[in-house]
Amino acid sequence: MAISDAVIGNLMMIYVAVIAGIKAYGLVCGRSFSSGFVLIVSSTVVGFILVGTLTWDVTRKATYAISRDQPASVHVHEMCKGGICWHGVAVRSPASQRPRMTMDWRGNR
Repeated sequence: MAISDAVIGNLMMIYVAVIAGIKAYGLVCGRSFSSGFVLIVSSTVVGFILVGTLTWDVTRKATYAISRDQPASVHVHEMCKGGICWHGVAVRSPASQRPRMTMDWRGNR
């Protein structure tokens, strides 16, 4: 899951936390902020958070795509069998050679 997906999923919680932070700051400083000011500042802060997380995700994916195109210095084993791929698992490792329990047509093992 990307970071921006988590932020979008918790957008209301972040918005309420920013508003509570502005109100708490006003109480500590002894000021009373108008509702318009709180709305504008909280929307701006949440917007910056969204843009920041989207930028972070895009740069991470771009970095991964660029680094994937370059030849790797270490050979990674990959074994696919029956549509299931074992990435990074040696072909003859114990994880890829699990014992299988087979059943005949009557349900006996």
